[in-house]
Amino acid sequence: MLTRRFVAVSILLCTTAVTHADPADMPLLGDEDLHLYTIPAFEVFDLATRRAVDERYDELIAAGMDTARHLFDWRELEPSPGAYDRRLVVEAMGDLRARGIAHQFPNIVIIDSAGPEVPDHIEDLLRAGAAWDDPAIVAALENLLDVFVPLMLAQDAFALGLSNEPGGYYEDEPAQAASFKGLIAAAVTRVHALEPDLATTVVFAGPEDAAIDDLMPLLDVASFNTYVYALRPAANCVLEDIPLELFRADRASNVGTYLDALVDAAQGKLINIQEIGQATEGRSLGPLAGESSQAAVYDALATALDARRAHFRTVCNWTLNDHDSAWNSLARALIASGLPRCYAGNIRDIFTKTGLVRSDADATPKPAFEVFKRSVGELRRQPD
Repeated sequence: MLTRRFVAVSILLCTTAVTHADPADMPLLGDEDLHLYTIPAFEVFDLATRRAVDERYDELIAAGMDTARHLFDWRELEPSPGAYDRRLVVEAMGDLRARGIAHQFPNIVIIDSAGPEVPDHIEDLLRAGAAWDDPAIVAALENLLDVFVPLMLAQDAFALGLSNEPGGYYEDEPAQAASFKGLIAAAVTRVHALEPDLATTVVFAGPEDAAIDDLMPLLDVASFNTYVYALRPAANCVLEDIPLELFRADRASNVGTYLDALVDAAQGKLINIQEIGQATEGRSLGPLAGESSQAAVYDALATALDARRAHFRTVCNWTLNDHDSAWNSLARALIASGLPRCYAGNIRDIFTKTGLVRSDADATPKPAFEVFKRSVGELRRQPD
């Protein structure tokens, strides 16, 4: 016969639900610090250069850097229907975890700046007229999340992205916006069913991304890619008789303005910056593109972030090392698509020399590297 006390305890155990934190607070990040970090490399280098870049990355870990981010295209994760490449996630996230990275931000990219990054069988459905929120597409994404969310959580994921810079697609395909919103809503629901504390997001291309108004209300946290560049009309760079606006390196004194624009666009949500940076070379970028001005920008960034701790939680630099071949290839592709050579060269200049170190056999630090390394530790410390 059960005692009264045992019955009461039994009822309590059966009816008390597990409580969870608000994913909008990013509880899986584990603290309220401000995390400054960088991606290690974008291109594949010769072995000596890669080793040197890795040594610089480890220097930053020793200084307190403990955060990383990843982009995984849906088409790469599911190369054929129902067949999943778990190795991509386990190796990429596991390698950094083994090196001392404790917090990771993966993004399962459904749409990227160039358009959909979906498997062929999903692309076939879309071409045949299916909407993004078609039950077959929703089910396929839910199945993908069922496989990869647990894997990512096992590698210390604190947030999950569900696309990267979708605004260009919104501008090109406005009729698809409503159904894509439906797909993201379904994905957020599935993620929270798998892990209620996992924050969801979409990474927007700056504060004017065309998808912000549509998607931001669905998400737990706001994420952006943003660069310290001003847009200025170029009379000698025209398309269809219209002068194009080219990117020009901006001043350190304007960094706070860039961050405030993100705060305004975030609709009250905590912010992750997935990419931020400024190049040290590039004829099209003007006289402010230099190593000393880049260092000044990073110094101003740390100060501006410290003053805005209530809004920002993680900030990722693009990138630790300079890049060459990938952006030269992109410039050639842009020219081949019919865009002016001057515009393509500007895009190349934005990214080619954005690193904190040079792509040489020693990964020689630029002045901004030491500023960044110092800031990693300083921003982690909460003010008294």
